[in-house]
Amino acid sequence: MVKKSKIGKVTSATPSVLIGGAGGFWGDRTYAPVDMLTHNDLDYITMDYLAEVTMSIMSKSYSSNPKLGWATDLERWLKEGGISLLREKGVRLVTNAGGVNPVSCAQMVLDVACSIGWTNCQVAVVTGDNVLSILHSSAKEGEQFQHMFDKSKDPLLHHDEIIAANAYLGAGPIGRSIAKGADIVITGRVADASLIVGCMLHASGWAQNAENENLPICGPIHSWSEKDEQESLDLLAGWSVAGHLIECGAQVCGGNFTNLPANVDISDISYPIAKISFDGSSIITKSKGGGIVNRASIIEQLLYEIDDPSNYITPDVIVDVSMISIEDLGDNQVKVSSVSGRNPPERLKISSCYQDAYFITSQLLVPGPEPLAKAQQTDKILRKRVAHLKDIIIETEFFGAGASLPLGLRKILDKTTNSNPREILVRWGVSSKNRQSLNIFASEIAPLVLTGPAGVSGYSARSKPRKQLAFFPTSIGREHVEEQVEITFIHTLRSEIEEKYPWLKHNLITRIDKVITNSDSRTKLAVARVIRNRLHMPRIRKVSN
Repeated sequence: MVKKSKIGKVTSATPSVLIGGAGGFWGDRTYAPVDMLTHNDLDYITMDYLAEVTMSIMSKSYSSNPKLGWATDLERWLKEGGISLLREKGVRLVTNAGGVNPVSCAQMVLDVACSIGWTNCQVAVVTGDNVLSILHSSAKEGEQFQHMFDKSKDPLLHHDEIIAANAYLGAGPIGRSIAKGADIVITGRVADASLIVGCMLHASGWAQNAENENLPICGPIHSWSEKDEQESLDLLAGWSVAGHLIECGAQVCGGNFTNLPANVDISDISYPIAKISFDGSSIITKSKGGGIVNRASIIEQLLYEIDDPSNYITPDVIVDVSMISIEDLGDNQVKVSSVSGRNPPERLKISSCYQDAYFITSQLLVPGPEPLAKAQQTDKILRKRVAHLKDIIIETEFFGAGASLPLGLRKILDKTTNSNPREILVRWGVSSKNRQSLNIFASEIAPLVLTGPAGVSGYSARSKPRKQLAFFPTSIGREHVEEQVEITFIHTLRSEIEEKYPWLKHNLITRIDKVITNSDSRTKLAVARVIRNRLHMPRIRKVSN
């Protein structure tokens, strides 16, 4: 039933492809995608909803309600005009809003599409990133999963306390989904930049090449190109850098920017657009609104979260930006080129979390004079009063004295600024395997208002212990993951009938629509609505190679 996609608005003869990056995490400005679609003629729009810890939050939601576990902000902006704009402008949406429950998310998307009459909307779902069962089976075979960044930590334990483990998939299934006819692609955990690279696999024709050859949907995707291996890797590296620059949304347009010019207004900040060429270069610009895109904002975002600039690891390609060219073209346009790539890694990153101890947080406000000394005294008093609790771990932060700053920056500021503020907010984070010990600790916070140093105030109610989720990044051989990755299409029964039996569209389906629109008969109206609801029921079909 699923049609092969035509390249549509872009072909390999087109100078560039326009891809919007309309969000950087679940909690970003909800309706930014609607603004971007309204003011721009895009080929694709992408939404990155998943930060490292988001999958853990979604896993908890899913465990309490099997219909949840996805980014619900997607539904809000689609209903506020987003779905209509996608249809009217022919823009394809690619997003990881599916979280741990991409099928339910996709069913929501189809329902919203049907509500505006887009009954032939093709929604593709990419699954296979959930590797919890693979971790357990691999552990039984003796494999140890080490922490990716802190080798001093014990290997990941394999027991019932692990609530989520998701591998970072690459761009292959996204590109193949669009090549198979998807208007909207919903994924779970994929690498952030891969959302954009997947669009380029379709726009460049690589994904269609792979379809024609019936190649594995996860790649290696550089083998889908008709170019030689090194040129293909370099192209993927360039596309990955463009994706990396826009996947954090407005962060590249002046948001969270340490060198923001004083005259730049970010109250109505806009979101980025990448004009990506088929030679691997790109021009990063922005949508209508406030903010700025310049060489400095590009460099700051480029170095964000990549670790080694000569060894930026993605599932699709290992990127080297050490010889990158960044040219400010003016008018909020920056050209990025000269990026090189190497073969993709043999292992995929896993974002996992497990149920750890219980924890609470509490805070008090300590005023001057000498607020830091008084705050430290308050902390000492509290620690003496709970010294009998041997099973708790206390972490104390002094906000206002540099607690939120990296240690190096804190030392610099201590030498150049007045390090004694007018007030300090003391924040305690306490963890324990014993809930009762935490309750006892919490009961000692409020009394400090009258039994501690002068002026202490601002206490809240006694904190209640909560289960703590511990984050554990690790990796796994990609062959174990990619063999379970699947593409599923969700579409309406109506679109399937119209595809197979086109004569029914006029003889039956169109008449039902007319009855619903024009009939004065309650009976006819009720019957027609029942039939239409049946026609709009989602149909699920796996179409993976």
